[in-house]
Amino acid sequence: MARRRRSRRQGGAGRTVLGAGLIVLALAGFGGLGWLLWDRAQAPGLDAASLCPEDGPVGHLAILIDTTDPISPTQLARARAELASMIEAAPDFTRVSLATVSPRAAPVRSLCKPPSDASALTANPRLVAERYESDFLAPVTETLDGLLAVPEADSSPIIEALQAFLAAIPDFGDGPARVVLVSDLVQHSEVFSFYRGGDWDSFSASGGAERLARSLDGAEVAILRFPRPAAPRAAVDDFWVRYLDAQGAARVVPTVLGDL
Repeated sequence: MARRRRSRRQGGAGRTVLGAGLIVLALAGFGGLGWLLWDRAQAPGLDAASLCPEDGPVGHLAILIDTTDPISPTQLARARAELASMIEAAPDFTRVSLATVSPRAAPVRSLCKPPSDASALTANPRLVAERYESDFLAPVTETLDGLLAVPEADSSPIIEALQAFLAAIPDFGDGPARVVLVSDLVQHSEVFSFYRGGDWDSFSASGGAERLARSLDGAEVAILRFPRPAAPRAAVDDFWVRYLDAQGAARVVPTVLGDL
C-alpha cells in the first residue's frame, strides 16, 4: 500500500511539471503572437498610388528600354525573360521603375514591389497574393510588354533618356540601386552620335563630360545588349566604359542578347 501511495505522489508531481511546462509554452506562444501583431501594427503604411512604404523604398530597380533600332523576336523574348527574372528577384518594397528611350519625353511607370505572400498569423495570404498580382505584377507586366513593343525611331538619345529617367524616379539615390539598360548602346542624337564619328574624346572636347550629373553614384548597372554589327564597336565600348565610370557606377554587368 505504501508503494502505491508513493507511486501516486510521483505521478502527480510529473503531471504538475508537465502542466507547468505546457503553461509556459502557451504563454510563450501568446507572447510571440502578441509580438508579431505589435510589430505588424508598427509597420509603416503604404502609399496607395505607388505601393511604397511611407518611409520610402528599400532600394531601386530602374529599367530603361531602347527599341529605337530593330530587335529580333529571339532578342525580344530573351530580354523579356531577363527583365521578368530581375523583377521577381528584387526584394520586397523595391521601387521598380520603367521607361523607354525616345526622341520625345517618355513617361515613367514606377511602383514598389509589395510582398507576394504572408504568414496567416499577421495577414490574409490570399488577399496579399491577390494584391501583388493585381496592383503590382499586372501593371508592371503590361508596361514592360508595351515598352518592348515601342516602334523604331530615327534617333537614339540614350544618354539623354537615361538622365531624364533617373531624374524622374522619386527618391532615386536613397538606398541601393540597380539600373538596367536594354539597348544596343549606339547613341545617335544631336548631342552626340557614333554615326557621325563620335567617341569619348570628341564628347569630352565638346563639354559633354563636364555636364555629367553623376546620377549613377554607387549604383550597379546591368546592360542587356543587342549586338549591332554595323556600329563602330571599339568606339562604342570605350565610350560606355568611360561614361558609366564618370557617372559614378560602382559595378557594370554586361550581357549580350544574341539572335543566332
